[in-house]
Amino acid sequence: MNRRTALKVAAVAALSTTMASAYDKKLVVNTMDIKLKDPANPTKGEQKHSPEIKLGSKDAKGYTVVEVNIGQAGIIHPSTANHWIYEIELFADGKKVSTVSLEPEISRGYLATRVNLTNVKTLSAVSRCNLHGNYTASINV
Repeated sequence: MNRRTALKVAAVAALSTTMASAYDKKLVVNTMDIKLKDPANPTKGEQKHSPEIKLGSKDAKGYTVVEVNIGQAGIIHPSTANHWIYEIELFADGKKVSTVSLEPEISRGYLATRVNLTNVKTLSAVSRCNLHGNYTASINV
């Protein structure tokens, strides 16, 4: 077996192991996109599920640290066996730039990445809660 084939086999084996240990997809019971009833005055439940996007420092190559925490106003979304954020997506002007898949209990709603924000006008993040649906928040850059 040549090196390239061995690497492909190893990658497929690793992916299979990861997929086998992933959460039970039957626990994801709500995949609806949720709109805040009053965006100027979100409820505590809406704050708990809404992404908070923060910009950090820019590196020498021009990439800015972008952090997404799920929960606003000091309210952090739980990560329990039956209620957790299973995915976060980050978009720059509508183009997906990062996704993180999360496991219940062992991880919580957080994504961090570096993004070249040159000419980017808006960053948006989507949090996907297994029980309460998908919440979106955006900031102007």
